[in-house]
Amino acid sequence: MTGPHRTVGPPTLLSCVAGAVALAAAVELARGGVVQAWAAVVFGLVIALGEAVRVALPGGRDSAPIAETATLGYLLCFKLGHVAATYPAVEVVTVVAAATLVGISIQAYAGRPPQPGYLARRVLTAALAAVAYRGWLLNRTVPSLAHHHQVALLTLVLSAVALVTMIVSHLLGVLLALLGPAGLEEPVRGRLTWHAVGEGLLGECRTADRVCPTVVLFGTATALAAMPLALWALPLVMAPVLVVQRSLHRYAAISATYQQTIRALSQVTDLAGYTAPGHARRVCHLALAIGRDLALPGGELLDLEYAALLHDIGQLSLTDPIPGGATVQIEPERAASVAMLGADVVRQTGVLSRVADILESQAHPYAAATAREPVHLAGSILRAANAFDDMVGSALDPDRRLAAVRRIRLGTGVEYDPRVVESLARVVKAARP
Repeated sequence: MTGPHRTVGPPTLLSCVAGAVALAAAVELARGGVVQAWAAVVFGLVIALGEAVRVALPGGRDSAPIAETATLGYLLCFKLGHVAATYPAVEVVTVVAAATLVGISIQAYAGRPPQPGYLARRVLTAALAAVAYRGWLLNRTVPSLAHHHQVALLTLVLSAVALVTMIVSHLLGVLLALLGPAGLEEPVRGRLTWHAVGEGLLGECRTADRVCPTVVLFGTATALAAMPLALWALPLVMAPVLVVQRSLHRYAAISATYQQTIRALSQVTDLAGYTAPGHARRVCHLALAIGRDLALPGGELLDLEYAALLHDIGQLSLTDPIPGGATVQIEPERAASVAMLGADVVRQTGVLSRVADILESQAHPYAAATAREPVHLAGSILRAANAFDDMVGSALDPDRRLAAVRRIRLGTGVEYDPRVVESLARVVKAARP
């Protein structure tokens, strides 16, 4: 970030904090020495491997179930065979930080760098969980439960710790998403509300609703299986996690092909002369920028991307094309009709129902939408992004772009969602040269 008042943003600050935590843990570990080196080496290798084969899911979210499971197992272990797992929290933090850095460096070298703040999120999550569990709960509860063979209660405690750890990880991801697009000025304070954090956390959990239970289950299983099997528990437990990892790879590959198909379809209106060249692509980029600014979760961002690419598909049914394809310049009833036609076409595919809902909702002005049902935020984003590009097109003139924002502001609360208008203004301002 540039400018006199925007030198260090919150994500950079969180990264600095994570770096300081990892460095302090490493220094403390060097002073006291590694307690259980073999556990550190084995778990570290598995975590590094898991990060090296991390999957980039649609919507820009990174998923590393192998690394996350191994991290939870390393964190939760209290006995390795006949030997107590006495390694301290600083050992966990150092191993996780070093192994994660190695793994993401391998992926970065292959041209697949992680999301900004990914390493900080992993380090801070490990640090908080390690201090809370290994520094406090482990010595007070877990050994006693194991000694008295209270397996059910022990499993419940470990699962609860694993689940809370995953929630903390998602919460840090939400904070990074909320704070990422701006610095420490007023726009950040306006977006960092309890409602925004809560909505973002629910969205994160919905996005990871299939991976998170697997990680919690097998992370807990690693700690329990290590009691009789020691470190041999790790390869045994990782076998089913590898299946999940493989499934994620296949899902990501299929989604990439799916996305390419939708991108190709989005160009039909351009090629047929119904819309200005590049309109769908520009609307998509702007809508995604607004969506990220408003901390939409990964799954909703993906639906928004598809909707933005296909939002003008309804124009293909028109006998008289709209001049330049600019629906903002025609009667509201006709523009709504075009949007509804597009939603009907997309809904007939049978697999894009959420995308069709976005296309349908963007047909209605904000005031009319609030009178009927809760406002569909993605639809409001698409409506404003489409209007902006209809006014500006491919022009890069800052004055023209700011004039379009001012014109959209005039419809705040009537035509456009106030949250979206403010976000649009931030995004356009940040994009100025």
